[in-house]
Amino acid sequence: MLRCPDVFRPNCFSNFAAFTLAELLVCVAIIGLLAGLGNAAYQKATSASRQGVEMSAGRTLGQALQLYIQDNDGSILPGYLDARSPLVTGARNDKGQPISPSHAAQRYPWRLLPYMNYQVRGGIWVNKLASQIPDSDPYRDYLVSLVPTLGMNITYVGGDTRNVQLPGRCATRINRVTHPAGLIAFASGQYEDANYGKLDGYFEVRPPTGSSSSGAGLSTRYSGKAVTVMLDGHAEALTREELKDMRRWCDEAAAQNNPNWTP
Repeated sequence: MLRCPDVFRPNCFSNFAAFTLAELLVCVAIIGLLAGLGNAAYQKATSASRQGVEMSAGRTLGQALQLYIQDNDGSILPGYLDARSPLVTGARNDKGQPISPSHAAQRYPWRLLPYMNYQVRGGIWVNKLASQIPDSDPYRDYLVSLVPTLGMNITYVGGDTRNVQLPGRCATRINRVTHPAGLIAFASGQYEDANYGKLDGYFEVRPPTGSSSSGAGLSTRYSGKAVTVMLDGHAEALTREELKDMRRWCDEAAAQNNPNWTP
């Protein structure tokens, strides 16, 4: 008669000790710690990837700005114009359709897009913003102008005709700028809308002041850094503290070599 080997008998496990509650808790804690570290690494990698995409879009924007300056005899793209300006006569969107003169005049995107082959998605809109607003949205043309991923430093670069300019030098011609490679033309923007929620973009950015971590419309969304595009066309990421240096925002501050310059 065949006999089952001893190793298959139920009582063969009686000599093995089970895990204690403390050991199980330690295992759970280690697994939780590893999961947390993995998630943090994933979030960091995702943020770095998005920053890279925005940096690439920034360089494209910078190149488009250089083409505009060349085509306009050294005049820098105005940040905000009156809707009656002849510069926006016959403005059209990326589908070749006429758009409201105010959409083109009062914010920069529709005036710069012709120098970007009208690349809205992947150019003016990148990352989350590129898929957040559908082409079927009835306000799309307006939103393209209102919430580009990168906002323009219109107070000190290009100019703003809505209100009296803040005292200080506003760069309007490239040959009069002290240091184009150090002057911010565009930077990461942000905007909160009642209907669309938080949007990673806005047409205007301003420098942070005092204890504020960011200025109006400015976003330091990449681990405390914002993507910036300088007037010479190159892009770089700057921290909050670096963004508080007014020499980066205003050519008058750069000419005086005064990081704490105030209008």
